[in-house]
Amino acid sequence: MRLIIIRHGESVWNREGRYQGQMDAPLSELGLRQAEALAERLRNEPLDAIFTSPLQRAARTAEAIARYHPNVPLLTSSALLEIHHGEWQGLLVDEVIERYGEGLREWRQHPTRAQMPGGESFSNVLKRVLDFKEWLLREYHERTVLVSTHDVVVKILVADALGMNMDRINRIWVTNASISVVEYGDDLPYLVSLSEACHLGRLEVARENQKAL
Repeated sequence: MRLIIIRHGESVWNREGRYQGQMDAPLSELGLRQAEALAERLRNEPLDAIFTSPLQRAARTAEAIARYHPNVPLLTSSALLEIHHGEWQGLLVDEVIERYGEGLREWRQHPTRAQMPGGESFSNVLKRVLDFKEWLLREYHERTVLVSTHDVVVKILVADALGMNMDRINRIWVTNASISVVEYGDDLPYLVSLSEACHLGRLEVARENQKAL
C-alpha cells in the first residue's frame, strides 16, 4: 500500500499560535490557498480512497483534493483526529507556557509519558492511529490511499514507518499542506518523502512561525 499523508492547510488558530487539539478551527485565507495548491499538485495522482479527520481544517483540505478525483470515495474517520489537548485547547502558546510550563516541556521532550490536563493520553492516540493503519493495510493492500489529518497523527505514522522511539516525534517538522509518503511492502515500510512542500512556494509556513505544537 502507498499511503499519502497530508497535514491540513494553515488554520486560523495555527496563525494565531493557539493550541487547537480537537477544537474545530477553520482554515485561514492562507490555508485555503495552500489547500488549492496542494490539490493542484495531486490532481494527477492515482488514488483509490481519500480519508479525512472530521475536523474542518482537515476536511476542507481533503475536499479540495477530492474535487480533482470525483470518482474516488471521500471518507471520514475519527481515528485521524488530532490529539485532544484538554485544558490547553484555545490557549495561546504563552498562556500554556505560563500555566502549564512543566507539562509543555514534558510533552515536547517525552510525549509518551505526558498527559495534558483533561486531554487524551499519548497511548490512546498512538493506538487509534496504528489500529487504523493496520486496517488500511488489510483493506487497501497494493492500493493508494490518501489521508488528510493533523500534526501528531502525521508524526506517529512517520515514526512508526521508521521504527523510531515515539519520544522523538517532536523532532520531526511537518509543515501545513505538506505531503509525506510511506510505502508498505511485504518486508519493510519505506518513508519515500517527508513534509514535501515544493508546491506551496511562498505559501509555505516556516517552522519558526508556528509554535503551538
